[in-house]
Order: sequence, then C-alpha cells, then structure tokens
Amino acid sequence: MADKNYVIAIDSGTQSVRAILFDRQGSEVAIEQAAHEPYFSENPGWAEQRPEDYWAKLCQVTKGLMAKVKVDPGEITGIGITTQRGTFVPVDRQGNPLRPAIIWLDQRSVENPPPLSTMAKVLFGVAGMSEAIKYVQKNSKFLWIKRNEPEIYNKAYKFMQISAWFTYKLTGEFKDSIGMITGLWPLDYKKLKWHTLPPAYEAFALEKDHLVDIFPPDTVLGHVTKQASEETGLPEGLPVVVGAGDKQSELLGAGAIQPNIGVISYGTATCMEVITRKYINEKKMQFFTWPAALPNAWDIEMFIFRGFWMVTWFKQEMGYRESIEAQKRGVAPEVVLDEVIRDIPPGSMGLMLQPYWSPMVSDKFAKGSIIGFGDVHTRAHIYRAILEGIGYELRRLSEIVHAKNGVTLDEIRVGGGGSRSDVAVQIAADIFNLPTYRMATSEICALGAAIDAAVGTGMFNSFDEAVASMVKKGRLFEPNAESHRIYDQLYNEVFKQTYKAVEPLNRKIARITGYPPED
Repeated sequence: MADKNYVIAIDSGTQSVRAILFDRQGSEVAIEQAAHEPYFSENPGWAEQRPEDYWAKLCQVTKGLMAKVKVDPGEITGIGITTQRGTFVPVDRQGNPLRPAIIWLDQRSVENPPPLSTMAKVLFGVAGMSEAIKYVQKNSKFLWIKRNEPEIYNKAYKFMQISAWFTYKLTGEFKDSIGMITGLWPLDYKKLKWHTLPPAYEAFALEKDHLVDIFPPDTVLGHVTKQASEETGLPEGLPVVVGAGDKQSELLGAGAIQPNIGVISYGTATCMEVITRKYINEKKMQFFTWPAALPNAWDIEMFIFRGFWMVTWFKQEMGYRESIEAQKRGVAPEVVLDEVIRDIPPGSMGLMLQPYWSPMVSDKFAKGSIIGFGDVHTRAHIYRAILEGIGYELRRLSEIVHAKNGVTLDEIRVGGGGSRSDVAVQIAADIFNLPTYRMATSEICALGAAIDAAVGTGMFNSFDEAVASMVKKGRLFEPNAESHRIYDQLYNEVFKQTYKAVEPLNRKIARITGYPPED
C-alpha cells in the first residue's frame, strides 16, 4: 500500500496504555498515554482490574492521539494491538464482562484439584507433561472460578484475554491472535492451534466453545465499527490486527527475527528472548517456548519474574537519596544511580547476588541471596550487585537454551525501562562478551505491534522488509575484555556454584518456616 504511510499501535500494559502513531521509518510521530487505575486485591495474593477501565483508557488515548496528529486518516494503514499476557475476563454473549479481569500478577490457586480422567492422564503422560499439568490444575483461574464462582462460570460465553476483548469492542468479532496465547491455555503450542482432543481441556476446566477463534499475528481480525469509531476517535473501517503479547512484540520491535540475536527486556519482569523456527519443549520449565509475533515461529523466553522490579525495590528501600536528587535534576533515578556506581569495579568488590526475589517456576524453593559482604560495601555496591546478578542469571538461562537449540548468539539488543541505565547495558555486554545495542526507541513493544499491523495490512510485503525500514539501533556498547574476564570467572566459579550450594538450605528454610509450603 504505497499510499499508506502510518500505522497506529496500542500497547496496554499493567500500569498504563499507550497509543502511538509510527511512520514507515518506525519513527514516533505522536504518542498519548494514560495510567490505568491501580489493580485491586480483595484477598491476599489476588490481583484484579475492571475491564471497563482498560476500555475507557484506550478510548482516552486514541482520542487524544487522533486529536494530536495532523496526518490524513486515509494514510493510516491500520491499528496494531499488544497487551499484557495472562490477563483475562469472562464475558456473556454480548461481550459484557461478568466479573473483574484476573490479571497476570494474581497468585490465587486451587487446593486439591479434581483427579484427571484416565484418558487425560494418558494424553498428558505420552506428551511428557504430567508434572506441567499438575501445575496447570493448581494454578488454573478457570478452575478457580468454576469452583468458587459457579454462577459466573455458568454464564460465561467466552473467557477472553484483554486483547480479544479489545478486538470485540473495536470490531464486534470474538477473535484473538495466536501470538497472545501463553501459559495456562489449552493451546497445542507445537501446532499453534487450540487442542483438538477434549481431554486436553479437562485440566483447565474449559470447554472448546469457551475460547475465541485465533489467527496468525499478521491477520486482520476485523475493522473499526461505527460505534467504536465514535468512542475511540479512530477512523471507521480501520483494519485491526492483534500481533502478540508484550514480550513477543518486543522481540519483533527490536528486529530480532534471526535466532542469533538475543533481546533483553529490562522490565518489571526481566526477560531474554530469541526467536526459533522450530518448536522446542522444555519439560522442566527452565524456559518457555511461546508463539512468536511472526507466523509459524516461536519465542524462546528466559524469565526472571522479579527482574528489574528488584531495582524498584532498591530505590524504594535504599535509594531515597538518589530518587530525590533525580527529581531535582529532572532525570530518571537510573541516571543518578549510574553515576553513584560507575566507579565500582566489576564484581562489586566481592558482592554476589542471586536474583530470586520471587521463586523460579522450575524451583519454587529458590530464594534471593547476597553473599560476600565486607566493610567496604555500601548501598551502591548492592545496587550494582543487583544489575550483575540479573546479568548472570540471564547468561545461565541462555546457556540452557543454547544446549537445546545449538544457536550461538552474535549480538544482544536491549529495551524496557531499565535500558536507560548505561551501566546495566554495559554489564550485559561484559557478562555475555557480545556487542549490545540499546534500540533507538524505548517503545519496542509498541513498534512490534505496529510492524505486525503494517505487514498484515500490506504496507510492507514481508517482515524482513518491514524490519529493515522500521527498526533502528541506537547506541552500541562494546564488551570490555578485562571486565568480561572478571565476570566470566565469577559466573563460572561462584554464581553457578552458589545456587547449587544454597538450594538444599532453601528447602530446609521452607520446611522449618512453612514458606513456601511443600506439596
């Protein structure tokens, strides 16, 4: 579509929603943002949000964006959507929510799940998923609703992720992208479609009819209706594409469509991702293989649940002085913290951190730790040790992936809020000993959604063409040979050994204190 020069992306996260207009070169022409109302917890560990707030804020930002831009609406090729993953809401036949959305942070679980049928046990056993299905049953929010809110469950026409609900509100279609489906859904991840065998739904407490139709991430799912146009300010008839979840969209938005490029997302949850054209099943759940933002591809995701959240934790608990200084200077706290730790040598003068402030999925007994304290250490050393601990863990996970896919990384690209820290990016370059790029835009998640929409609507003929035009690298961080030498020794001789040594002690802590409870 030579006459189409712009695309809109909607990025709905946990804390806010953004609408961004990108041009053909991937430049941000305009952006509008609104914070969501804080999610609420009616019980410890619960996390819920009113879907109406999601929609109201989407309408607010799209109206604001359209009022701000000065381009001909006819030049806009379509709208691409990406959202937080794992947040869903049950709706009736008219698409009306039946209860608040349960968001991805929710920790409620099901005690004593019902036993599976013999057929289901055989199905999951043959697939080597017996342990994974136990985890599914215990953590299935659908099963929780069925058991605790049967009146809601019985009224539910569809259980929809927020991306699908947005699609319905915009187009009237009960549809979603394959790229949005991660975690506890009955998807055949290898074949990239809903399971065809009824026993596969049993563990989730779902029926096939509960699910919306799903399509590849470059598919036009519908067009903005007249009513949606009035509510959102978007042009009536505008094509709507749901690309993929936030993390998969970041991989595409960083242009990492070859498996030798790794992408680190320094967000609340810190991830490292690589793309693969071959499905890889990790039965121990040390990493995850999700549908990618590209058709017929997968995103291998290495996950630190509380990754850069630990930086937030540090700023709240120990970084008050730096936060005040940042406010005075009108800069991000990371800028001031970078200045504080810049002269601390690699290895934090002997301080070593294990970044498991939340347990790993593969080991619920994992706990965070900091070892090596001496009288030279200050708050600043702890901050640097956090950044190094995150880097070490990402390297550990990447080595597990390398053993599975055999692909050697040649380059790293970084995004997310934490990528504003020069020191954090340099530490990643030094630990991996690879050239590491900060992307030209921090909005790589939204850019990934925009690329899906641009390809899906014909603005570009292929993802290669779209990435070549829209994705731009920013500053390059070259690894420092001496820093890498120190990090390499600390990683191999201390970091990996620490986990092995501490893991049995963590189990004893759990046994003595009762947290986390043993199954």
